Amino acid sequence: MARKKTAGEAEAPPPFVFQGTVKKVRAATMKDVPVSDRTAIVHVDEVISAPASFTHHQGEDVTVELAGRAKVSAGDQLVFHADSWMFGNSVALRAVSQEKPKPAHRAMVAAAATPAERRIKSQLQQHIGDADLVVSGRVDAVEAPPEAPAPARRGIEAAAPAPPSRPVSEHDPKWRQAVITVDETHKGQHASRQVKVMFPSSTDVRWYRAPKFHAGQRAVFLLHKTTVKADDHRELRALAAPAGAEDVDVYTALHPEDVQPITDQGAVKALIG
Repeated sequence: MARKKTAGEAEAPPPFVFQGTVKKVRAATMKDVPVSDRTAIVHVDEVISAPASFTHHQGEDVTVELAGRAKVSAGDQLVFHADSWMFGNSVALRAVSQEKPKPAHRAMVAAAATPAERRIKSQLQQHIGDADLVVSGRVDAVEAPPEAPAPARRGIEAAAPAPPSRPVSEHDPKWRQAVITVDETHKGQHASRQVKVMFPSSTDVRWYRAPKFHAGQRAVFLLHKTTVKADDHRELRALAAPAGAEDVDVYTALHPEDVQPITDQGAVKALIG
């Protein structure tokens, strides 16, 4: 099972994935790069997945700050997953990881026409891998989260005062609950034909990219078990109230790629494998 995320958390894979041959260790293609035992000149043999702006570096030498402490020597052929670092008359990248080439890398190259298309596919595959539940179905309703029950009164005694509420943040997500009727489950398990998903209806800068659900919407949903602090999200306190918990686990779909067109159902299933 994918690890639980907290509300608002998002992760992205490194943008540059390429197969390269190490030409020289403790060296760099640019004088401004600080050279160390973990700096290497690498020939870009093949760009596997990257933005279009990087593809022209195939066949060139670049600088890579190696990940980890594993020994790397001149002549090693590796697949690098890297972030950008420095740009000039050449390129310097910081590797998040490097590994020996695998059949999966060759399959990725064969599956899409360009590195940019492979990057899009790779990102989607990561989102699918991170999801706890992947289903296709229809949004039947969008509603406000359930309200916490009022405290019971005893005789003529007044009910205990509710705990003080925190001021509403300018980044308040304005949580809503989508009720999805599941046609098919592609990954994970869910006991019911319906699944409830919390999503931010706010268009604030922190939440505007999160998918907005609407009744009648048909799609493939990549759902994530997310831990939300009920005290920080007043609309969700009722979900934690029955057990008196401080945190509540809910399904969310906060990344734009977590809702895929129903017409892409076959492609999503193929990436699950």
